[in-house]
Amino acid sequence: MKESKGSEIGGRILDGGSGCGCNCSTSIAGCGPSTVEATDRQTVRKILNVDLIVIDLSTCKRCVPTGDQLKTAVKLLAPVAEQLGIELRHKETVVQTPEEAKGAALLSSPTIRLNGRDIAQDIRESQCESCGDLTENNTMVDCREWHYRGKVYSAAPIALLIEALMDAMIKIDEMPPVTPALLKELPENLRRYFDNKKQANGSRCCS
Repeated sequence: MKESKGSEIGGRILDGGSGCGCNCSTSIAGCGPSTVEATDRQTVRKILNVDLIVIDLSTCKRCVPTGDQLKTAVKLLAPVAEQLGIELRHKETVVQTPEEAKGAALLSSPTIRLNGRDIAQDIRESQCESCGDLTENNTMVDCREWHYRGKVYSAAPIALLIEALMDAMIKIDEMPPVTPALLKELPENLRRYFDNKKQANGSRCCS
């Protein structure tokens, strides 16, 4: 009898389309986790959402380079993700009002989330003069700083981002997506920023 061969995707063997590749007994169309997307009968693609949430992407000397570094990291790892059967969905979000910041559950700018999880749970901030320039009276505004391997960075270093993305891809089956809880109140730092933000600033903070 001729041996039947399946398709190998992301290190798993699919039996010609009847299995979802996640060790459950359902068909591809019925697989539960939202990180799995069926594109056809024999191709299962998992989703890793890569979200950047910031208050500015035109002026801030921390948000802008962090956004650029994240784009680079995603581009570098896209071929790796493809081989693992993972689609990296990169999105940049501007929050321009307190309501938008609460809806995005923004605690510090810039924030990077992988499938809803902040890559830097230990939030550390320091004064960001460029964001202070976006206020009416040069209000003191703090932005996130990044601590990595004993050093402090004003923008997320590329090595940190690559490590975070690789870890999330490796653990994608163990860590299903989460949705951050909406904020009832903003952190004092962001509230101060929005209370004094220049209304005449016509450019988008982030795009």
